[in-house]
Amino acid sequence: MTFNLEYVEEATQKRLALSAGELVPLGFDDLVALHGKLREPIAFPLRIRGARVASTEFEHLHTAEKLNVKAELQSHLGSTVLGLVKGGWLPSGLILDEDTLLLPDRCTVAALRSRFVGGEPKGGVPPDFLDFARDKALKVNPMLYAMEGTSGSRNPDATELSALYDRAALKIGEALPKAVMFPGKEDALQGVLGLLQDQAQGFAARQRFLTKAAPLLATPVGRKRLPDLWQQLLELAERHGVARASMLVCALISASAAHPEMNPAMGVLKPRRQYTEKNAFNALADLRALDLLIAAGTDFPDKRVALLTEDRALALYWVGMQTHSHRRDGTSIHYAMNPHTAMFARLSDQEVQTVLKMLSDGGRVPV
Repeated sequence: MTFNLEYVEEATQKRLALSAGELVPLGFDDLVALHGKLREPIAFPLRIRGARVASTEFEHLHTAEKLNVKAELQSHLGSTVLGLVKGGWLPSGLILDEDTLLLPDRCTVAALRSRFVGGEPKGGVPPDFLDFARDKALKVNPMLYAMEGTSGSRNPDATELSALYDRAALKIGEALPKAVMFPGKEDALQGVLGLLQDQAQGFAARQRFLTKAAPLLATPVGRKRLPDLWQQLLELAERHGVARASMLVCALISASAAHPEMNPAMGVLKPRRQYTEKNAFNALADLRALDLLIAAGTDFPDKRVALLTEDRALALYWVGMQTHSHRRDGTSIHYAMNPHTAMFARLSDQEVQTVLKMLSDGGRVPV
């Protein structure tokens, strides 16, 4: 993610202009620190790798020299929408450029509509990093919006998918007329329909599995009972043909092993005693979005891809699991995880390693 920055030293007024650097994504702790503050002007650590000196008034620096920059950015903007990217997250405005493929979820499309009309911010809306979308030919793929369907409990068919693509494209176009839907509708529909058809049986199996598994987490589980719970979950997963290394099983285990006050997986799954197909579909649609983000980054490693969401629990789960070493093998994506300690905070380090080994049946997820 390229970045241009101008620095002015307060005491001397000397200037330094940097360009062509790569923004380093932020992590779990950075997002936790902004809890409850994302609608306000936010301050966050800014790290730029390989920034080139475009011009300088500092004698010890030279034009074209490359620097690694670490600073705190204090903005007057909120960041209601977060950009989930390979390796972490960024405030939305820092990834709203014309070289990044944007995957907005349904809440983000609504946020754009509530902020812009005809490319101009509406009156009375507070400043936000989304304002960087103004007057740009952003590349937007609206398929996450369309894939959520209208029933709330099943994937859309071809007719519904086409209609929802048109609805999303219209909403985005009314807000940001210069935005470009990418790829074109026919290519997008063909790709997504193929994906939904290929995954139909697996998605239905995960949905049935989750309706059985989520109620097991509806009430707090004592620490001593966790191994028994995990065994139940793994047996259920095997019975329904769900890979233990899937995002879904990882989320269930993390939900049981994190502290209640900081439990992103619980926020994604929202378990309850009476857990319906609709509840399961909503959770699986969110986790599928993360799988698609991984797949896009794996299949197109030279392209920048960002999932735009207002869902803080989903964002925390993404940056908390810290997947890496993504690679494709046929129809499966393989990856490793280096989870943040908060994701399994009730466990000892040794127990965490045991859990990760238990989850790793090749570290793959079909995408």
